[in-house]
Amino acid sequence: MKTGIIGLPQVGKTSLFRILTKAHLSAQAHANPREAHIGVAKVPDDRLDRLAALYNPKKLTHTSVEYVDVGAIGQDALKETAYIGHLRQHAQHASQLAPQHAR
Repeated sequence: MKTGIIGLPQVGKTSLFRILTKAHLSAQAHANPREAHIGVAKVPDDRLDRLAALYNPKKLTHTSVEYVDVGAIGQDALKETAYIGHLRQHAQHASQLAPQHAR
């Protein structure tokens, strides 16, 4: 499953991305706020582990979720055609979008 995190500037998209994926973004990653970050989070499931202990399968695969931290959607960014294409590309491949907004 692939989830795109979208929203206005300065609402916590990258913070949420780092919490979910346990990613450590470099200073270079913060240099371009419109660049998308991609990370994967494994989803542990105790029920699956208990079933695996009972039946000893040859292979055990836990669910994983791919998160895409799409750059901020601001008025200036929406005027740029290249950014619109970039945003559309990531949104089309996402199974779902998680909008972030200020509280």
